[in-house]
Amino acid sequence: MAIILADLFHATQKTYQLQLLAGATGLNTPIDWVQFTEDSATTDFLKGGELIITTGMSCDSDSWLHDFITRLIAQKSAGLILNTGRYLFVETISAAVIALCNEHHFPLFAMPWKIHLSAIMQDYGNRLFMQSYQEDRTTMAFSRLLLHPDDPEGAIDTLNSLGYETDLPYQVMVTATPDRPDRLMEQLRQVAPHCYHFRLQELFVFIFLKPDNAALRTATTDVATIPINPPVEPVYFGIGALTTSLSSLHVSFQQGLFALKVARQQGSHLCHFDDLGLFKIFFAVPDPALLANLADDSLSRLETQDPQSQLTKTLRLYLEYDGSIQAVAEASFTHRNTINYRMKKIRQILQMELVTMDEKFQLQLAFLIRDYLTL
Repeated sequence: MAIILADLFHATQKTYQLQLLAGATGLNTPIDWVQFTEDSATTDFLKGGELIITTGMSCDSDSWLHDFITRLIAQKSAGLILNTGRYLFVETISAAVIALCNEHHFPLFAMPWKIHLSAIMQDYGNRLFMQSYQEDRTTMAFSRLLLHPDDPEGAIDTLNSLGYETDLPYQVMVTATPDRPDRLMEQLRQVAPHCYHFRLQELFVFIFLKPDNAALRTATTDVATIPINPPVEPVYFGIGALTTSLSSLHVSFQQGLFALKVARQQGSHLCHFDDLGLFKIFFAVPDPALLANLADDSLSRLETQDPQSQLTKTLRLYLEYDGSIQAVAEASFTHRNTINYRMKKIRQILQMELVTMDEKFQLQLAFLIRDYLTL
């Protein structure tokens, strides 16, 4: 979690007499580094995420600042601090520059000439370095806690030292590396201020403290449904159940991974483990072979005599539509007489009348287990 420009601004506004001139809607931008530059030609070397400081020494025309900011926006810089009072003056900044920054959500600040550049750059550099150091420690501790839960003590001690209390409600959300992480983080910062995120292999992992799940659902929906040009792969999210402590966080992580698989299979952008019904029970069974045997006991006799799965599919629809022959016929685009014939054959093979709740539940359970085992 990089330092957010808004946090840095509010923490040092009085110290460096910073004045926000434009681009207030971009204050939630994360900062990777602070960079001093006077030459617009050097902006091509920026990687993005830098907070730029300039005195405007190279300013040689009224359009220089506008062009300079345009280049910084193109390089995805985080913002610009103008050291005003010698080469640049707040009162001479044009309306066009202000409009440009507001339009592109690019924060523009003024800082008086009397402030020493070395002081603010050293301060910001130290803050960014310490933030990076703490992020590395936090990411390593959470990763160890999630991937090696049998030895949690060292990781928990580290997290305690970083301000994460052991016995609090935590929750994990996972998603495949999104093509729009900036948009995602902007949404999550608004609804889940107590959130830590990091990359773990091919995933983004989010650790929430006391999350508002309704707000999370809205935020992830906004990210998943925003139009992208050119189109990209859909974004899916899986959320584990709420845990009671850091020591059980790995359980929420595993549940989140499973919920992510379900989300992908169902084509739903967000899946919450708590909403998975019987799948939660199946997930708790340590030996999948037990589940497979249970499903085989109910369905294998029918499947052996049904190589093209027509009878099996008909039975499933029959159970889903609560025994309505008409509904099964309409759903499968098949004549009622054909459905009646198949159901008669199914009853003969299974040696069931398919009347009692016990019979129907046994078969429905078998189909659900098959669905679970394909994830």
